[in-house]
Amino acid sequence: MRKLMIFILFLLVLAGCNLNQGPNNTTRNPTAEEVLRMDRNANIFMYKNTIYNAGIDWVNKLELSKDKEITEIIELREDGKEFKDGTANKLVVGTKIFSVKERNDILIAETKDGDIRFYKLVEG
Repeated sequence: MRKLMIFILFLLVLAGCNLNQGPNNTTRNPTAEEVLRMDRNANIFMYKNTIYNAGIDWVNKLELSKDKEITEIIELREDGKEFKDGTANKLVVGTKIFSVKERNDILIAETKDGDIRFYKLVEG
């Protein structure tokens, strides 16, 4: 009887440990659909499987300088579905994207109306 109780206690502990490993407890970066669901007017694009978002005040106040051209926009999808690297919801196809010398979490899009700064959206 004692062995049965120890075995049942072991199973309860093991089951309790597995509860914290479900899909709701994993950390992942936001998708284009999630960003646009929170803000329909967001200006976003995807680079290296990560969404970058424009219009962040503190990013726009930084002193930054463009470095190298790293990619360009190849597709426009306004709904946020099926985003892949090079997809944007507002930038024109052919828009050049540059890294910045001072930070690795900000990129700059060079547009006919001027440069637009984009911040990398990641979950910590």
